Amino acid sequence: MAEEKKAGGEEYEAQFLTTEHFVLQTARAGTIQEANGRATLFVSAVSSAAVALGFVAQVTHMGDEFLFFALIMLAPLYFIGSVSFVRAVQVAIEDMINARAMARIRHYFVERAPAVQPYLMHSIHDDYGAVLSGFGFQASIMQSFMTTAGMINIVNGVLAGVFAGLAIKAVFGFTLTSCSIAGVSIFVVTVALWRWYQVQTWTKAERNLTERFPSHS
Repeated sequence: MAEEKKAGGEEYEAQFLTTEHFVLQTARAGTIQEANGRATLFVSAVSSAAVALGFVAQVTHMGDEFLFFALIMLAPLYFIGSVSFVRAVQVAIEDMINARAMARIRHYFVERAPAVQPYLMHSIHDDYGAVLSGFGFQASIMQSFMTTAGMINIVNGVLAGVFAGLAIKAVFGFTLTSCSIAGVSIFVVTVALWRWYQVQTWTKAERNLTERFPSHS
């Protein structure tokens, strides 16, 4: 009788974790869809603004009217890019948490049936490095710029640099060289600051997670 109850409990656990695995996979698909949607919205807004600036530049011959219009256009674009970047970082963290939760479920099934482990491609460990390596990636600065958040960061940095260069031109009337140097400097600073925010947010999220089945234990 006790053995039957134990077998029934294990079957219930397996069914529950199988359902949970499906829910997590669905959640991952949702986060990826949201990240792609926000990136598409941002890039579409930037493209539309670039076309509008091109028409205005032809009409105004790059005069003061063009500078005024460009500054008005670039400010809200930078805001859209900023909130898109922040949300992309949050979504990436959500996706990684879901992936690590799925790794725990795989660890459960391997504990129950060790013979299936050679047939699993993804990691059964729930630490960040193990899950990332299961996707064939390695943690690096360049890898972070290949993410949706990293792409948005670069485009947003360009917007900030262009805005700064045009603002300096409009206010002080400096030469093109001086405005370009200022714009590049702002681009570098902006990208670095948002990159710092991304690292700090990931670090905070890592501290709040518990590794139950780390690969380095």
